[in-house]
Amino acid sequence: MKKTRPILSRCRTSLALLCCLVLLSACVTSRVKKLEQEQKAQVLPPDAVLSLVEGNTLFLHGFDEDTYLYFDPSSRLYGKDINNNKDLGRWDVSEEGELCLRMNDWWYGDLRCFQVLADGGKYKLASSGVVQFTANQLPGDSKHLFYAIRKKKRSYRRSARASRQAPETQKRRQVVPNETTAATAQPNQTLVEERSPSAELAEKNIHSTLKWMARDCPGCNLAGTDLKKADLVAAELNNANLQGAILRMANLRRANLAGANLEGADLSRANMPGANLRGANLKNASLKGANLIRADLTGAKIDGADFTDALLESVRGLPASVVK
Repeated sequence: MKKTRPILSRCRTSLALLCCLVLLSACVTSRVKKLEQEQKAQVLPPDAVLSLVEGNTLFLHGFDEDTYLYFDPSSRLYGKDINNNKDLGRWDVSEEGELCLRMNDWWYGDLRCFQVLADGGKYKLASSGVVQFTANQLPGDSKHLFYAIRKKKRSYRRSARASRQAPETQKRRQVVPNETTAATAQPNQTLVEERSPSAELAEKNIHSTLKWMARDCPGCNLAGTDLKKADLVAAELNNANLQGAILRMANLRRANLAGANLEGADLSRANMPGANLRGANLKNASLKGANLIRADLTGAKIDGADFTDALLESVRGLPASVVK
């Protein structure tokens, strides 16, 4: 009997703790519904969530973390906790109004999406009906979290292979000298045709105009155009001809590309969450590393398309062989 009592006592204690945990879990799970019923908190629509976070900082307070997150308009996310630990990530807002975050290291690099509820002057982030964080909005980058990310330096050293090029290649690179230049040209010197500053400026203006036009250009012929890094959020490009266009790293969040011809287009690392690609022609298009979270590709032609390293969470219309 002396040995039985401690065992029974430990069992009773464990059972009591288990009951407490179940009760606490039930209270937390019903919290979102209770907040909505009492109208103390309202679920924010997508536009309101976007206005809340874009270009601003949220201070998140959870059970075991207090973190500042700066939501850069480029979709890059800068984080720092109260212990001065830092991390980088990406953010977006889905068509359903969920705030989706993915950090490089925090949260094991997993994608986390939250409903955002407004509760007076504060906000609550909930996942699967459970409030995970309370949040305060701080205008702009008030904690100075942004910093320029250095790109890898390119090497401009001359390659040893250049001296072994075929004579035909060397001839194609040379400009045939005329009578004026022949007298002043050094032996074996390659003559390079220089472009005037005005020509370069005119080309930049054309690129800027094309990027501006592409924001609202349904049915337009933009085949082969250079729209690299273009800001095309919610752009209307349905039935547009973008065959062979360069859309590398373009921001096409919630863009309407239904029925567009994107055959052979370069969409590598493009930001396309929530984009409408229903019936689009994506044959032989490159979507390497593209963000296609919650995009709709129903009826799209994807023969030869490259989806290597693309983010395909909750994407619609792709066969199971592509979405792994």
